[in-house]
Amino acid sequence: MLANLKMELKTEENDFIPYQKAVILQGILMEQVREEYAAKLHVTGLHPYSQSITNLNGRNIWNICTANEEAFQEIMLPFQEERFSDFYMEDDKWKVSVVQKQLFKIEKKEFMEQYYFENSDRYIQVSFQTPTAFKSQGEYVCMPTLQLIYQSLMKKYDAASDDETVESGEVLEQLLEYSRIVQYQLRSSSYSVHGKRIPAFMGQMKIKVSGPQAMVNFLNLLFHFGEYTGIGIKTAMGMGAVKLIEGRKG
Repeated sequence: MLANLKMELKTEENDFIPYQKAVILQGILMEQVREEYAAKLHVTGLHPYSQSITNLNGRNIWNICTANEEAFQEIMLPFQEERFSDFYMEDDKWKVSVVQKQLFKIEKKEFMEQYYFENSDRYIQVSFQTPTAFKSQGEYVCMPTLQLIYQSLMKKYDAASDDETVESGEVLEQLLEYSRIVQYQLRSSSYSVHGKRIPAFMGQMKIKVSGPQAMVNFLNLLFHFGEYTGIGIKTAMGMGAVKLIEGRKG
């Protein structure tokens, strides 16, 4: 199961909550889950979830996404309880109220049928809504390439899947051969995690996929999955939140 919980947050002074505060919200999130599950996430280093803060028409929206059934049970269910209605952000001395909760969920089988077994668009337009970055050979990379994007998407897909793996050098090679960036509007950005500044980027990118329709469908599947897992590093701390822009061809 894949799920997306949107919570509208409001402070007593109607403060704007910037996306950087998702680092603090990660701590709030971990306070809600069982210690055993939190320890499991820490030991494995795998995060079948993502969370971020975005601003929609002046409203602060906390997005929490889970990418498998276990993460849904362990993370989503505590937040749906009525008792989770407010919390305190100590650094800013903000008492934050949860004004509204909206949950969307879809079974993995239905998700596959919708994005893999239907003929998908050969143009994929993705919006990087919070600062996004990668790490390669021990260094932060703030300039996106299709190779880094695809590697991240496949790793996150495999991390959330119990019964299948998609990452391989051969698959990556084929994806790179039959796709290219045809348009982009990106800007440099940065993200601070516990005082450490990470160089990053934000903006939009359009990708054209050629080759067999099965490859087109596969890439669309990965990017739609990325709406739940994020792309790149630190997606559990607010980085790499992405959204696909539908209906723009050519």
